[in-house]
Amino acid sequence: MALLTTRRVRWLIALLIAVVAVAVGAAMLLVRPDLASAQDRADARWAPLRAPLAARYEALGGVAAALHTAGAADRAVTQELDAALARWGKLALRGAEHSDIVVETTTANELEALARRVRVNLLGSARLATDPALAPAIAAFDQAIPPPPAVTAYNRAVRAYEDERQGAVMRLIAGALGFDSRPQLALGP
Repeated sequence: MALLTTRRVRWLIALLIAVVAVAVGAAMLLVRPDLASAQDRADARWAPLRAPLAARYEALGGVAAALHTAGAADRAVTQELDAALARWGKLALRGAEHSDIVVETTTANELEALARRVRVNLLGSARLATDPALAPAIAAFDQAIPPPPAVTAYNRAVRAYEDERQGAVMRLIAGALGFDSRPQLALGP
């Protein structure tokens, strides 16, 4: 009798594993095309932002140079800005065909946050606030704005992609298939 029960338990476990495997396989076949389409739309919306962001961060490089000239090279924000600009430069050298949009967007968001920190540093330092090179450098950065419709289109595409990835099961499947989360682009003032 115990042998019969053990066989039934093994058979039920094997059946359960088979059912789960079929369910996961079917989910992957049904989910993958939608995820791929949503991710491709987000990627396509990022491409037109590369050149305007490159110009924007070139202008931010001018802010970093002005900070160095003003004697602020030892400040943490200047050092972090230098490091983030160097990362952005390396990403730009890789070219669009070898790009990693997640890394590019994350680096862009970091640069935007650092630009906001530079502004706070300027407000908190009388010496930096009156430096003649910093105001024009910041003005050049402020004028180098990517087209707002392109930013909006990218962020909407990312939201749609992230909506596709919602839910515990979907996130597991998306993660297993290599569909990682995408950050939105957060431009600062």
